Amino acid sequence: MGEGAALDGDHLAPLLERVHAVLVAHRTEVDDLNVFPVPDGDTGTNMVMTVRATLDGLATVSRPDDRCEAVTRAAMRGARGNSGVILSQVLRALAETIAAQGDLGADGVADFLHRARTLAYEAVADPVEGTILSAIAAAAAAAEEAVAGEASLVAAVTEVRDAVHRAVGRTPDQLAVLRDAGVVDAGARGFELVVDALLGHVSGQRTEHAATPTRVCRGGAEVPMADAGSLTYRFEVQYVLDADEGDAPGLRASLEELGDSVVVVAAGDLMTVHVHTNDVGAAIEAGLLRGRPSGIEVTYFAEQIAAHKQSRLEATATAAAEAAATVTGAAPPQRLGCVVVLPGPGLRSVAEGLGAAVVTGGPGALPSVADLLNAIGDVRAERIVILPGHRNVVPTAIQASDVSVAEGGRTLDVVTAADTTPAALAALAVSDPAGEPDDVLADMQEAAAAVRSGEVVAAVRDATTPLGDVVEGQWLAVVDGDVVAVTDEPLDALRAVVAACGETGCDLVTLVVGADVDEEEAEAAETAVRDALDGSELQVVAGGQRPARYLVGVE
Repeated sequence: MGEGAALDGDHLAPLLERVHAVLVAHRTEVDDLNVFPVPDGDTGTNMVMTVRATLDGLATVSRPDDRCEAVTRAAMRGARGNSGVILSQVLRALAETIAAQGDLGADGVADFLHRARTLAYEAVADPVEGTILSAIAAAAAAAEEAVAGEASLVAAVTEVRDAVHRAVGRTPDQLAVLRDAGVVDAGARGFELVVDALLGHVSGQRTEHAATPTRVCRGGAEVPMADAGSLTYRFEVQYVLDADEGDAPGLRASLEELGDSVVVVAAGDLMTVHVHTNDVGAAIEAGLLRGRPSGIEVTYFAEQIAAHKQSRLEATATAAAEAAATVTGAAPPQRLGCVVVLPGPGLRSVAEGLGAAVVTGGPGALPSVADLLNAIGDVRAERIVILPGHRNVVPTAIQASDVSVAEGGRTLDVVTAADTTPAALAALAVSDPAGEPDDVLADMQEAAAAVRSGEVVAAVRDATTPLGDVVEGQWLAVVDGDVVAVTDEPLDALRAVVAACGETGCDLVTLVVGADVDEEEAEAAETAVRDALDGSELQVVAGGQRPARYLVGVE
């Protein structure tokens, strides 16, 4: 290895620092290459931020045995964009191979790249050659040939780098959109830079291909980047999903029905999801039906394209400032923002994952007008909607809007039908921060109104009800504000709620489990609800709320 460094757990951080530095140095170049499938011009930035997030995650662990797992999880959670998601799989493959083998030699590099190729192709619903995938495949093939020839580690990685270099140069011959634009593929070029950094790490030398021909010349003149692209799908949606990896194929299939550029990467209980679509709400809901989304990001391509054209006309200093703002997360206000009132920490996590600001509140602890206005002050959006989450919060929300107007602020839209937790979740699931606000509000109102809600809660005192006398501590099955059953066991009350809510049929049942339910009872509750369903889909949320032991929403 000469003066280079090892490929082991102790050297993950230095290697990733080198990868990050190389990508930062070439970020603008790679951004300007991006013309597939639309000219969103952010591949280089996405790759930089993916590696930066991985380094940040690695820095949080102190035990050597935790480093490889930290790289995998941080890369997946920090992945941005198509190429960033695929790069996260390369980093995951490296970490997993080091965890399994320790110090990697040429054989280990071949195993790592074979694993990277497998993960990358599995992640993409419709693999396209002439992209980063082709570059990764070329790297894996070259590593296998080098091992067969008994090459050293440095020699093997050198052969890999040269093979990737050739693969990048071939991408315009494989994709007409690149050929017409006169550029190589942005993701493939980004991966080439990663391999350059890998070679520099193991050899101890600066090795990057500064002269890589990223533009294809015709008639002696450089062909500039294309300013137009397919706008079939207007939005890029990406998020991280806490869900069983067995759900990945189904989620991938659902997203393919909504758009293209579908990438779903699963590792244990964590998925990274990416899609280009016109239906942002459906793309998020597809994940919500299978698990808990977080880190949701929605990009409106038309705004990106306009910004890219503008940046080409501005001075270098201005362009650099914009790039810096992108890296630090600066973003324009959304068209529509949401504030939702919810009673438990698990529900807060779900709602924040969907991009909403959350005010904690419920029976016995309802929020004030000031609480709502304080939350609204933190939302950067042209229009703001309040989802009350409880019938007694509806008048508070309306008054908050009145106060806002009286104080010279904006009118706040209140989805009055979202007056229960399940109804608020249903409305939130179809919210679209980049959509036409009036249309989105109508969709949210319709989604909330379609939910029939119930709860299981203990009686707090002896009382007489239309169903007879109730003793403190007995379980009440409450549907739409009416007691429909009184039982001695909470699961019996839950069955009564589901039966009453679903008596006219349903497609989806949401079960929100409270803070006082242990794991055994939660599993029994899920079984009880599934047994009561007739072909309906069940979504379970660990809400952590009190006093309701269970909340139920039926759509």
